[in-house]
Amino acid sequence: MPVRAATVAAIVVSGLLTTTGPVQAAPAPDPDKLGRQAEILTEEYNGKRLALKKARLAQKAAERQARQAGADYENVRRKAGVLAASQYMTPGAESEVSLFIGDEPQVALDQSAASRYLAAQQVQQLRELALTRMRYERSAGAARTRTAEIQKLTKDLAAKKAKIEKLISKIPKSRGGSSGGAAQSSSAKGKAGVVVNAALSRVGTPYVYGAAGPSSFDCSGLMLWAYNKIGMNLPHYTGAQYNMGRRISSQSQLQPGDIMFFYPDLGHNGMYIGGGKMVHAPRSGKDVEVVDLAAYWAGQFVGASRLL
Repeated sequence: MPVRAATVAAIVVSGLLTTTGPVQAAPAPDPDKLGRQAEILTEEYNGKRLALKKARLAQKAAERQARQAGADYENVRRKAGVLAASQYMTPGAESEVSLFIGDEPQVALDQSAASRYLAAQQVQQLRELALTRMRYERSAGAARTRTAEIQKLTKDLAAKKAKIEKLISKIPKSRGGSSGGAAQSSSAKGKAGVVVNAALSRVGTPYVYGAAGPSSFDCSGLMLWAYNKIGMNLPHYTGAQYNMGRRISSQSQLQPGDIMFFYPDLGHNGMYIGGGKMVHAPRSGKDVEVVDLAAYWAGQFVGASRLL
């Protein structure tokens, strides 16, 4: 009986295995979905890079101020030292003067007894010592704060870079798209024509996160590169570009050269070229292309900036 039961069980299991069919393969990753995720991180990355650039400039300014404040403090302190020497023989003055030239000059401002031993001019000199010391401490503190900010931003950038590259590694290459723009040009005149034709000249070059030309671009990098052709310096970040120029809220009011922004997070932009089309750097795995807005992008539009 036990043997027969085991045989039946084996037959049942075998039947289950044969009737369940082949194991279903995991669905292929959606390149557009992965590309969108990577682009969100890319523009966050660009924003951090812009913040890091500003922090470094602020750090240099704070360090210059700290050096100047330190030099001013030492100069006033030397003068106070001369004053202390001249007052050394004055009965009762030594203890009060030492307060002003020590490590805690602020304390001296609270010692009204010093005024009984020093002339008004001498008190003013010691007051200046305390104030220059406080200015130095503020400047040095600002420099330390900027240094800490830079360290954090640098760490954040490294983390975002790793996430972006991990996502990109999963995106299959899909070159091309509605490219015909490589051989086309805009009829727009003046500066608008220059920036539009500059962007169109890059059709077919690959999307690379953080790139701003001339051989590869991300979306805001393409706008930066094109506008640089008329001497206009744009920040390499969609969020900052959105806050430039005149706001255009209706697609019916768009003009060639306007920078269009998409998604609530402003994670993508492109340049309107007229005729209901735009040129843009779409996502990782694709190239700069010309697209018809009506196909998809019109529904993602949140506004445009007119810089000309």
